Amino acid sequence: MQQRLEKFGGGGENIVFAHANGYPPGSYRQFIASLTEHFQVTGFHHRPMWSDEIAPDRLNWNRFVDDLIETLDATQEQPVWMMGHSMGAVVATRAAVARPELFKGLILIDPIFFPTRRSIASRLTSEAKLSKMPMVRKTLNRPDHFADQEEAFAFHRSKRAFGGFSDEVLWDYIRAGTRDAQGGGVELAFPREWEAAAYKTPLWMWRDVYRVRLPVLGLRGETSYTLTRKSFRRWQRLQPQAELHECAGGHLLPLEEPRNTAAYVIDYLKRQTGPD
Repeated sequence: MQQRLEKFGGGGENIVFAHANGYPPGSYRQFIASLTEHFQVTGFHHRPMWSDEIAPDRLNWNRFVDDLIETLDATQEQPVWMMGHSMGAVVATRAAVARPELFKGLILIDPIFFPTRRSIASRLTSEAKLSKMPMVRKTLNRPDHFADQEEAFAFHRSKRAFGGFSDEVLWDYIRAGTRDAQGGGVELAFPREWEAAAYKTPLWMWRDVYRVRLPVLGLRGETSYTLTRKSFRRWQRLQPQAELHECAGGHLLPLEEPRNTAAYVIDYLKRQTGPD
């Protein structure tokens, strides 16, 4: 179980954080650093970070949910505040529906709550067509081996997807997201084949959203292309007990605006749990 968890320190209320697709927990150090001034934070690694199995063509999300539940059962003596970004928010939501007693509440950062038609269309689309989707094709064609971390940094610094990252955040991503490769150099720690499998398998989440009865803080990046404003409004209707905010940044807001995003989390949890 130890390889599934990464302790970031801090004290007080325990937050377990599930990361986004392709972004290991250590990528979020600037965001998490603000949180550990008030809370204890532990990162949870999804299956691609520790399993040697070959990535499937399409993701079985329930395995990721089971991994989280199994890990919490084995390592946590009390319910935790569960925080997830993107893919991690989806896994957290499903786990909370299945085993609500494991959680004090949820902090969901730009979750993948896609429109119903998109989830249905994916299920009905052939593997050949899914593999030609721009996001999938781009991911599978992305370099996954570099001479060293400096080369990896230079490559990613030039890409638009990372344009909103400070150099400090990008270096955190490089250090967390690469590992020594067999034969020399470094490789991506979160294999691109797993990343593509997630893109090809968007979940229909609205029944799960409706069934959550825990306290919820939800954050949407103002320019997010993943959680649309229409889906955000639907979330508000289905989860009236949730406190939802739109924040500066896009889908990667805890990496693009780490301190601002953390401020929402700190304010919410302080009101939920009381002062130190």
